[in-house]
Amino acid sequence: MKKTLRIIVLILILAAIALTASFVWLYLHGLSGMTSHSSPSDGQIRVACVGDSITYGHGISNWPRNQYPAVLSGLLGDGYHVQNFGVSGRAVQLDSDQPYSATDQYQDSLGYDADILIFMMGTNDSKPENWHDAAQFKEALNSLLDSYVAGDREPVIFLCTSATAYFTENTGGEIASFDIRPAVVDEIAQAIAEVAEERGYPLIDIHALTADHPEWFEKDGIHPDNDGAAAIARAVYDAIADYH
Repeated sequence: MKKTLRIIVLILILAAIALTASFVWLYLHGLSGMTSHSSPSDGQIRVACVGDSITYGHGISNWPRNQYPAVLSGLLGDGYHVQNFGVSGRAVQLDSDQPYSATDQYQDSLGYDADILIFMMGTNDSKPENWHDAAQFKEALNSLLDSYVAGDREPVIFLCTSATAYFTENTGGEIASFDIRPAVVDEIAQAIAEVAEERGYPLIDIHALTADHPEWFEKDGIHPDNDGAAAIARAVYDAIADYH
């Protein structure tokens, strides 16, 4: 009986170790969905990075250090507090399969009281079940942006175009990985650029930045690797530096 009990305890311990190791691996590769939020210090400029899985850092190795908001934080220095509010799979449009506005991170990003908002979203709106046309997308984007400037909130908003989407060896036709449609992503990038111009917001053209770098997307064609995330962070940093 004691031997059986020891075996059961050993199995439970090994199972717990395996589960912990699995979670740690998922967390370090940006696959856990977990976020790590901290509070800004007095005097720090608050930078909110709002977006989908590309902002979150899906698939990034050593995720806590190499997701683009973390890299951006290092570039900006101690005078800035950068918070990652990215959520994988989320879209701009309210009638999409997973609207960003239905997430806790959206509410947290509103409550963060950002001085600077970096907004990069739209890739998931290209899915067949989500896409209608550019006009409806622009209307939804304007509505979402309006929520960040309601009341006393007046952040400087930088609009980022969606990263270029690529086909892989296992995809083709019109649909790439995760049901993303590269041609529609191109259309969405143009719509975002138009909204930036119409609202007078600085535009960071991530779509153009990533257009000639398929090597950053070799894993699944949609999510940039560490080099791609670092390039995005540098582009955002340059835009902030130029603005100020």
